[in-house]
Amino acid sequence: METKPYAKIRLDQQSLQRLRSILSAPQRWISLWFFAYALQGAVTSGLLPILIPLMIVALSHHLSWVAYVMGAFNLGLLTSPLWGSLADRRHVHRLLFFGGFIVLAGTLTALPFLRGLLTWCLLVFLAGAGTSTVATVATLFVVEFAPKTEWEQRLSWLQTFNGAGQVAGLFLAGIFVTNFKLGMICSALILLPALWIGAKGLPIKAQHHDWRNEIGQKMRQDLDWHFIAQFGRPELLGGDLMRFSHHLSLGGLRQMKKTLGTAFGRFLLSWFAAAFGVSAFFAYFPVAMQKAYDVAPALTSSVYGLTAAAALSLYALGGQVSSRMGADRVYRWSLLTRLLGFILLALGLFLPVSPMIPGLLGFIIIIIAWPLQSISGTILTADLAPLSEGAAMGLFNAAGAVATVMGTFLTGPLMQWVGYPTLPLMGIIGLLLAWLGGGARTTGNTFPSVYDVPQGAGEVP
Repeated sequence: METKPYAKIRLDQQSLQRLRSILSAPQRWISLWFFAYALQGAVTSGLLPILIPLMIVALSHHLSWVAYVMGAFNLGLLTSPLWGSLADRRHVHRLLFFGGFIVLAGTLTALPFLRGLLTWCLLVFLAGAGTSTVATVATLFVVEFAPKTEWEQRLSWLQTFNGAGQVAGLFLAGIFVTNFKLGMICSALILLPALWIGAKGLPIKAQHHDWRNEIGQKMRQDLDWHFIAQFGRPELLGGDLMRFSHHLSLGGLRQMKKTLGTAFGRFLLSWFAAAFGVSAFFAYFPVAMQKAYDVAPALTSSVYGLTAAAALSLYALGGQVSSRMGADRVYRWSLLTRLLGFILLALGLFLPVSPMIPGLLGFIIIIIAWPLQSISGTILTADLAPLSEGAAMGLFNAAGAVATVMGTFLTGPLMQWVGYPTLPLMGIIGLLLAWLGGGARTTGNTFPSVYDVPQGAGEVP
């Protein structure tokens, strides 16, 4: 029988070999319709986060409106449980997939031609709902239409396609920063090929499943979520495939009381505080970089694209580092790294120097730290939870999503009263609370590590 250190090393090696096998033979796991999901990533995680805030400020001259409109988009993303439930019960996957793209394209086409806060909020909410529909059903297309042995490989590549789409969309956004109307129309047109790709590539006949059991239950039991987390995904808006799978484990909310007073409960509060704090900056960053830090929007989108592309490689690295050093330590360092980025943003506003250099440097640091925070947070969810991994993932994703919506809406009045200092200050306060409240003390849990092997289970198949 192997001792735990040796078993841990073997598990690390097995995970690395598995990762290499998936990356070395992409043609085995990639389907044609993955390119449709990449186009969605280009629009919702690349183009829209740049174009919508700039358009709102330019057309309305109300800085606070950006928070309400972007908050409406994030609120639309929370409709994921509805689409997952509808797809499971009615088996209308293709209809929902195409419908999500059509709603998203329609709202983007109408957005630059209409005026008014309520009108924009309604249209952007529908765009968020359309994004949520596509992302949610994309997960189910893999799980319900492919053999169980291929789920993790296919979901990992699907997530990577969305991340690559974001990078392309960010570079493309730089072309349209001076013409929002053309940018929105082109964003809608980019989605049209996704309909053709979907019609050609989407599966029609599902694999045989026991429909007496909800498919979400199978995912909770069989999927290795923290392994999938090693594949790149965007932080902005419609990114992060796992976020749109939390409808499959919302039953975990009924077990919330089990987490109170545990290390997992403290970690959830930490994750909530971190997401709440950074939400303000990510709602406003193209406007803030232009107005407060003298960085042209085209440069902002290009820097974000380059940094996001570089960060894609950090997901796999973050998984390996977390397994060797401990996910709790990586999580703490990721929070401190992001905190440094927001301190630089604050210094750019308050010091009598040109704000461009500290602004750009802080911006890059904030982005580059996300993969480490994301992968370590996902591993800690499985590590610390006193309930099933699927239910824990539901609470983890719901905490981040709700915090983002709340933080984004709150930013509106704060921007009206305080102005641009709101953005770095919210980030600093949120990340400090995250580090002090849970990120600094996750090692004191009583639950075994996900990389530890129980006595009697030392042999790795």
